[in-house]
Amino acid sequence: MKKVGMLSLLLALCMVMSLAAPALSEDAAAAAQAVLDGKEYASVYKSSFSTSYPSMNYYSTAYAKVREIATNCIDSMVEPDIYRNYVGASAESWEVNDDYTVWTFHIRPGQKWIDHTGSQTGYGLTAQDFVDGIRYIGDPLNGAYSLRVIRNLITGLYDYYWGLDDIDCGDDTETKREDLEAQFDEIVGVKALDEYTVQYTLDNSAPYFLSLVESSMLLLPVEYDYVMAQGNDFAVDNTHLLYCGPYYVSGFERDKKITLTKNPYYWDLDKISVDTIEYQMIPDGTTSLEMFIRGELDYTSVESEAFLSLQGGQWQNYLIPNEFSFSTNYLWLDFHGANPEFNAFVQNANFRKALRAAVDRESLASLREPMQPSRLVRNTVNAEGAIFNSQGVDYTQLPPLNEIANADFSADEDAARRYMEAAVAELCEKDGTIKGISAGTVDYLPVIKMEVDGKLPVTLIYVGTDDEDEIILAQLFEAMVEEAIGEDYIDVVLAFDTSGDFYGTVGGSVDGPFNYDIYWDSLSTGYADPSGILTRITSDGVENVGAYSVPEFDALIEKALSAPTFDERLQYFAEAEAWLLDQAYMIPVISSLRGYHMTCEVPFTAPRALYGSSRYKGLKVAVAPVSMDEYNTLDAAWKQQRNAK
Repeated sequence: MKKVGMLSLLLALCMVMSLAAPALSEDAAAAAQAVLDGKEYASVYKSSFSTSYPSMNYYSTAYAKVREIATNCIDSMVEPDIYRNYVGASAESWEVNDDYTVWTFHIRPGQKWIDHTGSQTGYGLTAQDFVDGIRYIGDPLNGAYSLRVIRNLITGLYDYYWGLDDIDCGDDTETKREDLEAQFDEIVGVKALDEYTVQYTLDNSAPYFLSLVESSMLLLPVEYDYVMAQGNDFAVDNTHLLYCGPYYVSGFERDKKITLTKNPYYWDLDKISVDTIEYQMIPDGTTSLEMFIRGELDYTSVESEAFLSLQGGQWQNYLIPNEFSFSTNYLWLDFHGANPEFNAFVQNANFRKALRAAVDRESLASLREPMQPSRLVRNTVNAEGAIFNSQGVDYTQLPPLNEIANADFSADEDAARRYMEAAVAELCEKDGTIKGISAGTVDYLPVIKMEVDGKLPVTLIYVGTDDEDEIILAQLFEAMVEEAIGEDYIDVVLAFDTSGDFYGTVGGSVDGPFNYDIYWDSLSTGYADPSGILTRITSDGVENVGAYSVPEFDALIEKALSAPTFDERLQYFAEAEAWLLDQAYMIPVISSLRGYHMTCEVPFTAPRALYGSSRYKGLKVAVAPVSMDEYNTLDAAWKQQRNAK
């Protein structure tokens, strides 16, 4: 009787719940609609930028903000919707073969290229423009940024690129450049099958290709006749660029303001809610939070100290927790610097592991997220939740990477000291003199210049920006490392760049300068494949600004790139990333998630970009900031609608 009674009760509860579900859904939807109806909306979205951009060339830029502008001004073939599903953008449909090596996109007829005044140019957007985009990046003279993944993926592009490079370098004196250029259509696996159909043939299975289309500047179209007419002036500013996206760059005051205006000829014009996007240069001595509170910006991140200062005041209920970040902050080590003490030690795995053991990740995370700092801690370079194999297994949970992803890398003073003692035993004489080096001058100008004596404690020069938050982070890093390893073994010296061009001054290029021992940086999982980061940090990778040499890692990357299946590819990548991190060539610390933000952006109105830059088509901007209560109401309705799909 008891079993029957319990079963009857469960069935009754299920019936009640099934009857109640539609009502709950309707209530959530009605509550969300009430929030939306109660808002007054702005026609201008106010954003910001922090440095001067020398060019608007979306193929060659390393600047995230320029990529964001390009994302909103040059339409990709697909884009995410508000539920993170891919829908057509400049392409109205697409199909792929069974092994994901041939992708065919059907471009919407009737789209136009416009200029910086919003006027039509006479050029229509066609399949050939996507072919010519690959033609442009396939020429080494054009300096495409982070090309390796695309170059190794599209059939024939690798051979075409290096063939031109051999000619340019004089290694091939038999072939004329114009003859090889004329063979592009025969060699490279991208074809315009007709005026509005473009097809990509790939060397390897790429189920992730749509995420690459979403995020990569290198798969955007270009009007080639226009580019050729511009020559070296192409994209030097907004007046030397054409546009086919929801916005165009109508104003470009390099050190003051960049303005985007709604494209009146855009195919999906009704979806554009904001007429103008204004990027303002943040003045020296001013924070985005101050500008937001004054109504000069529509979005600001809120760091830990500011978060705490706003508690109990009028802004407390406007602090909204950020959801996720595929970007990872890490400590970048210089293997080629001018500091002989650090240079001797950084080659040693025990020393690098001592640094890793000394770092208290949660303490650093608390600078951004004071309430739940552990949610920011990350042990891997590629982010969790970003990449999955065919069985739905998260890439970071593939062995042996899972052991690192799940490891407890809490600060361990005993381990830090033990690793450092092992390094000292290998690298130093009994009197503390570091073997093979002598006293000298470390010239990291214009940031710092100092003398070192070639003896313990080893001098470690941490170089950072003069941003207030990074100064605090650097001071915390200094304290934890010296305490864990011991001041008898290590002396952390802090130096801060005030030039306003940190990467140009300190180390943003594989060609140098290498004016640092350690600095704080970030890399982002740019699409649903680990190659987006890992191919850039090989021995010859574009992001290997520390100039380490890791042939074991390089070999695993090559195996991954030539793997016959996507799952095998992921497995090799997992082994490669695990090897690099186990040897502590770089030290991931936390996700780049800023713990909280305040915003006038109405949540869940813009496309939910997973891998690429923010997209503003569809975004609604309220005149007054969105409260936490309003966010929760909209979030509940969004989740119900997403789950119902």
